[in-house]
Amino acid sequence: MGTLRVVVADDHGLTLQGVSDSLVAHGISIVGRGKSAREALTLVNELKPDALVTDLDFGPGPTGLDIAQNLRAAHARLGIVVLSAYGDPRLHSESLTSAPAGIVYLIKQQVDSTQTIADAIALSIDKAAKAERGELPSINLTSAQISVLRLVAKGLSNAAIARELSVTEDSVSKTINRMLKRLGIEHNSEMNMRAALLQSYFDMIGANA
Repeated sequence: MGTLRVVVADDHGLTLQGVSDSLVAHGISIVGRGKSAREALTLVNELKPDALVTDLDFGPGPTGLDIAQNLRAAHARLGIVVLSAYGDPRLHSESLTSAPAGIVYLIKQQVDSTQTIADAIALSIDKAAKAERGELPSINLTSAQISVLRLVAKGLSNAAIARELSVTEDSVSKTINRMLKRLGIEHNSEMNMRAALLQSYFDMIGANA
């Protein structure tokens, strides 16, 4: 593979410049810099880069996940790295319930060098290609599953989750069991299953729990 062509998008000018300049110094070609979701979409559609590195939060309006969802259908092999404060922002926001397969979430607090971002870009391109070939499982979850998984991530028991969501404990158990089955996780102790559920989910999206 030759020099990677990348678009970087962030509404904070200093962050946009810093990430872009560091990647250029790392031998990556930055072909476009966007300060809004609209600019990011336009740049990718016009320039057809190998990858997009985008912040999650652009303030009011579309998020980095919205950008990714919009672009994936037209650019199946586009590597997409979403810079997030969380391993998966959908576990922390009611409105974020889906994302295309092949995304890599890069947790900002774990970025200790430009190499970390470069590695995430390479991984995202590889995952996008695998997703196009059907080699990655879907990561789109229902709103109900996201709600349960969000509370599992907070360490709540099934009973506490049931109270929080105003559903039966049996309903919570069934939702968790469906997710475990889809991820191929064998039943063990409750704590082990919960840890395995979260780790498998983060493995699917390309982030560390």
